[in-house]
Amino acid sequence: MSKATAVLGIVVFLFGAVAGAFLAQIANPPPPESPWRALPPVEEPTASAQIVQLLIVNDAKALSRSMDATLLQRLASSIEPLVDIDEARFTGATERQGDILSAYVAGGRAQTGEQLIVGLVFRMRDGKVVGVN
Repeated sequence: MSKATAVLGIVVFLFGAVAGAFLAQIANPPPPESPWRALPPVEEPTASAQIVQLLIVNDAKALSRSMDATLLQRLASSIEPLVDIDEARFTGATERQGDILSAYVAGGRAQTGEQLIVGLVFRMRDGKVVGVN
């Protein structure tokens, strides 16, 4: 009798799990399709990859030669509160009307020593960085 009760308990549990999953799909349908078309992805641009590498190796001289003062200030405000960047990962790029937006996630340490991550987006035109967010 106890073996039959155990098997019945397992069957009831499995039936409940399957029924619950089915009802959850009915109660929570997937979100509707976006009415806007997606921008086409492109490869990582060389200009932004070089700047990210300069950030990782902390080469301020080469960075100042590759960007003007306004872009350097925008870059500095974009990576705040990081003072030391340990790694940066390319997350994707897209092109629209001749501009390429290239996104990165940078990780490093803040002034307090706390580990943080920030997001960076470079805007390129004609192979040059023309904007930083």
